[in-house]
Amino acid sequence: MSSNKVEAALRQYFAAYDGTPKEFKEVEPLFDATFHDKFKLVRRTGGRKYIDGMRGNMVDEGIVLDRDAEKEIHASYLKKGTNITLIHYRRIGLDCYDCEFRLQCSSEGIDEVFRVVYTLQDGKIERSQEVYNDLDTIKAKCSSALHTFNVLNKYQTNM
Repeated sequence: MSSNKVEAALRQYFAAYDGTPKEFKEVEPLFDATFHDKFKLVRRTGGRKYIDGMRGNMVDEGIVLDRDAEKEIHASYLKKGTNITLIHYRRIGLDCYDCEFRLQCSSEGIDEVFRVVYTLQDGKIERSQEVYNDLDTIKAKCSSALHTFNVLNKYQTNM
């Protein structure tokens, strides 16, 4: 899957968050088409702390959430009737994309903008790093490039 197809899959997934409450199983195929089986979200340091309503625990800055944890968070947003609007999706490196989106939920009083750097692998989003500003984006881009290099380095060549 090319990066354009990943962007289309992400746009389709975000479009499912149209402000009407839904069950996650309705959009799970879209989630699976967009996010890699090894997906990880790296929470930014200095970021917002919030209580995960589904798990009842504090989600702190700088931790790494796996695919299942992220799926539970997305399911809770979907159930509350959250609306997601894509602000931008830009290529910033090899298999590396800067994405910004607005998350709104009138029933919960949520109106926040998130910015993440996505790393693609096997045609899906394999890694996501929350960022604050352009400097954090550059750091995440370098981290993404190193990650991509390490993935490519696993495959031996005949050189």
